[in-house]
Amino acid sequence: MKALYLAGDGAFIRYIEIPGEDPPLLWLHGWQCSSTGELLGAAIQPALHGRRSLLIDLLGHGYSDKPRDFAYSIEAHAATIAALIDELEIPDCGLVGHSMGGGIAVHVAAARPRVVSLLIMAEAAITPDPGATEGAEADFVESGFATLIAEQAREAIASPQSIRAAHLEMTRLIEPRALHRERVSMDSGTQPPTRSLLDGLAIPRWYLIGEMTDPEDIEADIRSMGVGWKVVPGAGHPMALQNPAGFAETIAEAVAASWGG
Repeated sequence: MKALYLAGDGAFIRYIEIPGEDPPLLWLHGWQCSSTGELLGAAIQPALHGRRSLLIDLLGHGYSDKPRDFAYSIEAHAATIAALIDELEIPDCGLVGHSMGGGIAVHVAAARPRVVSLLIMAEAAITPDPGATEGAEADFVESGFATLIAEQAREAIASPQSIRAAHLEMTRLIEPRALHRERVSMDSGTQPPTRSLLDGLAIPRWYLIGEMTDPEDIEADIRSMGVGWKVVPGAGHPMALQNPAGFAETIAEAVAASWGG
């Protein structure tokens, strides 16, 4: 585990580094998750052996600090990852972002075009999802978060071998304000819009979707932007937990097609 102090935010962001060959892959997790919990199992698979990886817990999640006054928007998270890239003096890297992390990765790539040379988005949140936010932040912090955890705990106990059981502690570790503000940010969209930034990127870009996920007619739109399309076998949205080996193999294919090797 490593830590980097973000002076502008007054908080430590933490990550696990897997040594290996550069350029590194920077992994960004989804909503209600952490990279150290959700994505580590994929990053250590044989298909990615020898590739340097940084599994980053966004502020408010996992092992990173949980400042109450942080914006927790897609743009704010992207700024912290850009700051990490700058502070670590990374000259070249690829981004692997799942769900919310995929949307964040698009903004990081747009902010650091001379550094980010590969973008891999796993069922990324690239368009707004209006109406998904329920209730006010104060209500969620006071009681909604506890209700969410209780519901997830019941599901986990009822099915102790399920993804929910594996996922529960990741949710427990999140700052409640982060969950609510992130949901609001994804609902309302970003400025500039994530999709327009993605369309304007000139680097290799890949969109990964789980074999068990309904594509919702997005494939044509993704391909229209020149983004590669790959299907992760034996998995739905939580692909890194359902099939870490298949997820890693699909990422390795994208890396080989983009960086060679």
